[in-house]
Amino acid sequence: MTFLTRARLSLLPAVLAVSSSAIFIRFAAAPPVGAAFWRGAIAGLAFLPLVLWPTFRRELLAVPLRQVGLIAAATTVIATHQICFISSLSYTSVAASTFLTSTQPIFTAILGGMLIREKVSPRAWLAIAGAVFGMAVITFSKPGSGGAFPNVLLGNGLALLAALLASLYTLAARRLRQTTPLVPFMFIVHCAGTLFLAIIIVITGVELTGYSSHTWLGLVLLGLIPTFIGHTLLTYAVRHLRAFVVNASILGEPVGATLMAAIFFREAASWQTLFGGAIIIVCIMLVILEREVPPAVEKA
Repeated sequence: MTFLTRARLSLLPAVLAVSSSAIFIRFAAAPPVGAAFWRGAIAGLAFLPLVLWPTFRRELLAVPLRQVGLIAAATTVIATHQICFISSLSYTSVAASTFLTSTQPIFTAILGGMLIREKVSPRAWLAIAGAVFGMAVITFSKPGSGGAFPNVLLGNGLALLAALLASLYTLAARRLRQTTPLVPFMFIVHCAGTLFLAIIIVITGVELTGYSSHTWLGLVLLGLIPTFIGHTLLTYAVRHLRAFVVNASILGEPVGATLMAAIFFREAASWQTLFGGAIIIVCIMLVILEREVPPAVEKA
């Protein structure tokens, strides 16, 4: 089985895992910075047994300090993304937040063409234009039934900012993963992200303890399922597939999250949100179905 095939196959379980992210965040109901901190810390602890394994420990020790610094710098971007995404769920619906955050491939395609010269075809540009329209429909739509949201426009804006930050991280991860094995890469990401968020917590004075058992359960599930499993599989795939194709694959997340929000929280999405989401999915599917460029070859 080729690395390209493995990368494509890894996208399905990755999507299933990350789809639960918004649900666990709502279930935990922890402060956004605290939730982001524990999300990364729990995933980092899950990687600890792996990096103690002789093979992975040697790989970790072989990573140059300069590379560690670059990965850590990129991690501050994805950590800020987590804060924006988690915060958005306090102001807008699960459907609107996840659909808008799933527009990462729009930003990735545009930025990829400018920053790392990943070619974007005319069809992809047409799809981007259509997806931008879908984003506008969702951003200025009213929430559906089942929840009271204090500032929908702010929540939608935070979700779009989260999408932009995630696209920047994906572009950086694609380059950095070319020369860094997966397990050391993810361990550095989670350790650096946790340290970055700890600094923010010291500055802001956010409480990290004293949560209920209900909240701790949500945080543990958030750290293990969408973060440890989902993000690791996406990071594996981004080494072998174009960055915006990997981002486009997570279009299943808003669909799954919207369905779970309706089931567990009785939070129904408005017709405008569903209409805008449908436009986004159709347009980005046009990008996904493009013929794949030759992937990078992974060394043993």
